[in-house]
Formats: sequence, structure tokens, C-alpha cells
Amino acid sequence: MESQYERNFPAISAEEQETLHRKHVLVLGCGGLGGYLIELLARLGVGRLTVVDGDGFEPSNLNRQLYSAPAVLGRSKAMTAAERVRAIAPNTAVEPVQAFFSEQNGDALVQGTDLVMDALDNLPARLLLEDICDRCHVPYVHGAILGWNLQVTTGLPGSRVLHGLYGGISQQSADDPAWKTSLSMTPAVCAGLQVAEAVKLLTGQTPALAGKLLLLDLRTMEQRMITL
Repeated sequence: MESQYERNFPAISAEEQETLHRKHVLVLGCGGLGGYLIELLARLGVGRLTVVDGDGFEPSNLNRQLYSAPAVLGRSKAMTAAERVRAIAPNTAVEPVQAFFSEQNGDALVQGTDLVMDALDNLPARLLLEDICDRCHVPYVHGAILGWNLQVTTGLPGSRVLHGLYGGISQQSADDPAWKTSLSMTPAVCAGLQVAEAVKLLTGQTPALAGKLLLLDLRTMEQRMITL
């Protein structure tokens, strides 16, 4: 197994690599953000992934979703993601869940995991995610994209970061088509930043974005860090 991860050293230590292999990460969403999150976590050597999505691939996904292709249109995103993990990272156990994250399944999905990666695409699910992570005492890493723009933050249990960010936004506003635009590079960059935070959390390091929101505009390359 070591040769598969030898280029991870010394950026992470052999002990940290073993720690990653013992961790269980829940990825909510297997689309634009989720596909890149799953790919990066598997290649890093995270030992167990649960990947959740109730959707199948559509033509509009082809511009940005890593696991979409004309040949898989209509297929389950979660099942396709799991097949990819098994092909590239045989040391990673992966469980696909073909369902949308909800109040009915949320606690069962989050309990027993070490970290949740937020690749959701709607506000109610994100607020529910924070509620359940608080109940289960599990941290999460949030990412969101819009066109050229992205944001990332790390939520520790009890921080209520997402409620602070999104609590005043109506679902009607969030459903505006202008909120749905996404370019191919934006989820890739956002997922990379999320996974960087994930590695720190999983190996016992201090996350850089706990209590902070990183905003990045890829058009201007301007970055802002906001204390929450």
C-alpha cells in the first residue's frame, strides 16, 4: 500500500497516512463538488467513504461534473462514483447511497462518521446538515460555488456557521436560475480547498477555516477571509 501513497510523504507523515486509512468520511452529493471531493479523498487514502446522491446524470451536468459522460446519462451518480473509487483506490471501502439527504436518513448517515463533506445543492439540506452534525458531534467542511466564485468554511459542532450564512436567505431566492450557473474549474478548485481542510481535521491538525469563511473570485483571483 505504501507505494500508492509515497508521493504523499513527507507533506503528510506515514503516521498521518495510517490515520487517514482508519477514517470514515461522508460525502453528501456526487455531482459538481462531490465528484471532485470523492476523487481527491480516495486518492489521498481515506479508508472509508459513504457517498450519497439521489440523482442521475443529466446533459447539463456534462460541463463540470467529473463523473458525468454521455455514456452514463441517466445512471445513478452515487453508483457511478462508487465504481470510480473501486477502480482507482482499491484500499478505500466505498458505500453508495442512492437517496437524497433528509431528516429521515440524516442521523443514520452522519452517526459513526469522522467528517462530513458538504456538496449539497440546496439551502434546506445544508441547514439540516448542520443541525444533524451538531446532534452527532461530527464536524463538516462546507463548499459552495456560483459561476466564477466559491466559498469554503469548516463547521465544528456547535458553531452554527451555516445558519449564520444562510438563515436569512429564502428558498425562492436560492431557486433563481442565476444561482445555478457553474463553470468546470470552480468546483475543482473549491473541492481542493475543502479536502485540504479535511486532511487537517482527519489527522488531528487545526483547520484553518474553523470560524472563518474563505471567498475566492476566480475571474479576478481576489480572495477574502471573513471571520464568522
